Amino acid sequence: MGKTTFTVSDDKKTLTMERSFNAPQEKLWRAYSDKEVFEQWFAPQGWEVTSKKFDFTENGENIYVMKCVDKSQGEWYGQTSAGKMVFTKINPTTSLSYTDYFTDDQGNINTDLPASKNNIDLIVKGDSTLLHAVTYYDSEEALRTVLEMGMEQGFDQTLDKLEEIVNHL
Repeated sequence: MGKTTFTVSDDKKTLTMERSFNAPQEKLWRAYSDKEVFEQWFAPQGWEVTSKKFDFTENGENIYVMKCVDKSQGEWYGQTSAGKMVFTKINPTTSLSYTDYFTDDQGNINTDLPASKNNIDLIVKGDSTLLHAVTYYDSEEALRTVLEMGMEQGFDQTLDKLEEIVNHL
């Protein structure tokens, strides 16, 4: 695995992810809060993301679609995966909370796949910033489902892209 640490809690329903970035907190914040920057990194390697709606306010929504553009990913090439973030709490430059849903490309929630509640904290540590993400699921089965879908690898690759982006902001 890459530079991101993943820890499943004792309740088997909570996943904590951490990664340190050699970048100021404000740049990481911009990566979440600015649509144009968000679209440069929020997808695994070989995938691109487009936000169909981007309302980064409390109770606002980010409806996004990821598309595989890498022919070497075989059957995934051309496939899409969509989601909707509903922001529940925003503390500028330091933290945000949102519920994340799997959706179709129009933003309609797919109830067959698990939703998650997410808390993101951006913690200054000297010259770096720690991204501390805690994701909560309703059941052990829900967490197991996303882990089996490759969530750890995909999130680590996504944060690799974030690292490249914040170094150029």
